[in-house]
Amino acid sequence: MQPRTVAAAAAAVVVAFAATGCNILTPQATTIQYDPSDGISGQTGTVEFHNAMLIGEPEGDALNLSVTFTNSGEATIVEVRFDDQAQQIRVPEGVTTYGFPDRQLVFNADDITFGSQQNVSFQADGAAPTGVEVQAISTEFVGYETLGPVEQAAE
Repeated sequence: MQPRTVAAAAAAVVVAFAATGCNILTPQATTIQYDPSDGISGQTGTVEFHNAMLIGEPEGDALNLSVTFTNSGEATIVEVRFDDQAQQIRVPEGVTTYGFPDRQLVFNADDITFGSQQNVSFQADGAAPTGVEVQAISTEFVGYETLGPVEQAAE
């Protein structure tokens, strides 16, 4: 066999390993869990919460917690805490979304700096509470104009 042929074959093998073996050292980015939006996600018991964020008017004194719950078990009560306030909501099996004008979790907030992180806690029946740092977002930001707190009609 010619030395040039052997050198070319060896170079081809090195190039093939270099081009296809990079995942040996680098983890796949598609396997890393992350929150693709401004919100934060977590889990308490059988209930997962996704894309949680607090949205408020620039001159207002209330925040709307926009969040989607996914419950893989039976219907349960979830307690949501912000500052010294708590609200209990029934989360049925499946997907339940809060934050739109017809279904909101509104909390009083006197002094909020938009862009800051606020501690919010979620606790499903019998599960340990899960505290997360939730972003406070102004309705002045594009895409959030219609998600501010809405006064609910008296029932």
